[in-house]
Amino acid sequence: MSSISRILSQTYKSICSIRRNTFRLTDIFVWPIIILFMFTFFVSYLGSDQSYISMVILGMMGWRVIYFLNFEITALMTEEYWSKSLAYLFASPISRIEYILGAALSGMIKAGFVLALYAVLTYYIYGFIIADYGTFALAMLFIIMAGFTMGLFTLSLGYFMKDEAFNFSFILPDVLVLLSGVYFSIESVYPAEVLPFIRLLPTTQAFELLKSIVGLGHPDFNMLIITGVVWLTAAYLINGFMYNLARKQGKLTKLG
Repeated sequence: MSSISRILSQTYKSICSIRRNTFRLTDIFVWPIIILFMFTFFVSYLGSDQSYISMVILGMMGWRVIYFLNFEITALMTEEYWSKSLAYLFASPISRIEYILGAALSGMIKAGFVLALYAVLTYYIYGFIIADYGTFALAMLFIIMAGFTMGLFTLSLGYFMKDEAFNFSFILPDVLVLLSGVYFSIESVYPAEVLPFIRLLPTTQAFELLKSIVGLGHPDFNMLIITGVVWLTAAYLINGFMYNLARKQGKLTKLG
């Protein structure tokens, strides 16, 4: 129970910070809506059929899940650093994994809110509905894994870089959006020579599954599972290595 309490303490802290932080408020209520309609209005302007609008909506849903998971894992630590209370966090009984899980849970809560907001808005404006909830849930499971994986990688940088890691938490999701073909077919954009490497990204396989709901994706289920598990395992091991290295170099005090 004490471990669960420590995990939830990080989630509670993050949620409470929303109402007194303008950036966090806009990150949930403003920017997701602006970005959603910027893409969907553009697709509508081109006269594309409903399947392309649905693909953009599904892509935005998946991308926001990855964004919030990655961002929250890194942002909680950088905010402690900016408020000069990082030493108190590291002196507390909380462990590295408890902190990460608490941050990830707050990211999932925020992502869940944005997904619900998207679902309501797009239903009334575009008549969008999720045609296959089973496939959607499975795709979101692997997208959550990908966001958690990215958060572990970004936090690994945060042990050393602090401010710069916060910047990377914005940059990396956008890079993956571009590489993973969230809003387009990777076969139609990238040279054949680089496609095998792009398919090794867990996000590529997860978004292919998500796009298959509207008939625009071609998921490889073996690669979906393999890439998801391998990248998550690598991120966990690298995060642990970087944390221990940072402690040895005096970058951090003991966490847990």
